[in-house]
Amino acid sequence: MTDLFHAQTETTTTSLDMRRLQRQKRRQTRQKWTLVVSAVALVVLAIGGSIAYNFLGSFESESTEIADYEGAGQGVVQVVVEQGDTGADIAQTLFESGVVASPESFIREANASADAGRITPGYYFLQREMKAEFALLALLDPGNKNELTITIPEGRTVDSYFEAIANLTDYSKSDIEAVAEDTDALGLPEEADGILEGWLFPATYTFTPDAQPADILAEMIEATVNVLERNGVEQDRWMEVMTVASIIEREARLEEDRPMVGGVIYNRLDIDMRLEMDSTVKYISPSEGVFTSSEERAIDDPYNTYMYTGLPPSPIAAPGEAAIKAAADPAQHDFLFFVTVNTDTGETRYAETFDEHQDNVALLQEWAQAKAAEAEDAEGATD
Repeated sequence: MTDLFHAQTETTTTSLDMRRLQRQKRRQTRQKWTLVVSAVALVVLAIGGSIAYNFLGSFESESTEIADYEGAGQGVVQVVVEQGDTGADIAQTLFESGVVASPESFIREANASADAGRITPGYYFLQREMKAEFALLALLDPGNKNELTITIPEGRTVDSYFEAIANLTDYSKSDIEAVAEDTDALGLPEEADGILEGWLFPATYTFTPDAQPADILAEMIEATVNVLERNGVEQDRWMEVMTVASIIEREARLEEDRPMVGGVIYNRLDIDMRLEMDSTVKYISPSEGVFTSSEERAIDDPYNTYMYTGLPPSPIAAPGEAAIKAAADPAQHDFLFFVTVNTDTGETRYAETFDEHQDNVALLQEWAQAKAAEAEDAEGATD
């Protein structure tokens, strides 16, 4: 056992020495190749570092240089700014439409401008290839908006509205009339009983070029409802107030006369006295002048207030806000009669009794005769 142990010990020592020598050789070999690889790596790193530096420098240069056109542009292009668009949205739209050279150029100009927030939704006519500064100025100029504008004066009937909308759009008057038949879809209040007359508010409206007749009519109805609500008119009075207001609009010319005429109308209604308003007869028998003939006053129609007591079935025209206010809050007085004694100035006289009223009518007749004499003299001077 001792010899075997000693033999084993000697063999193990020799093997360890051999393995040490082998490890030492391998270590020397690795060190040699490490030096070679390190040297090569340094060279590659130096070359790569130069390339990376040049690449980053190039990127930095491109990121700070924003593409922009020079000048006011050329040609015409229509651009749409949608409701809710951010500045970035507008910039992208301009870029995609060929107006600006890059979204960033417009954003830069917008951020530097205190007025950029005034850009409103709508359709705009701009040029292609505009300098971003000029594109911003163009969007701030209302004159560059592509809009449809319509103005309806007070006292007009729905027929006037239909004609105006047809002239404004590519639709015919018959197209507008067909759309107007579906009053529920237009948002006409139930109080109107399906009658559109008087519920299209007289004002100036602006629409986009793609506006549909239904949208236009609906906005006009909404404007009327807004006026009623703004003036505190209770909804169960809407039809009455609108009808009275339409008569006031056609009968009273001066601001101070509107509540006075409203008072006369309500005073007559309170005692079941016929209104006897020429304006309601003119609604069913349009003719020249403000006065009606005996034949017209004999027409059997619910709108003829010389024949029927109470208000006509609906408004006879579109009243403005002043007339609506006068109908909602008329003047408090005891007058039952009024007459405009001078249609040039609008001067109106009021009376409590029929006899007093006849005296005022005489003033009107005197004025009318003098007016006719002046016309004859003027005609004779030109012959």
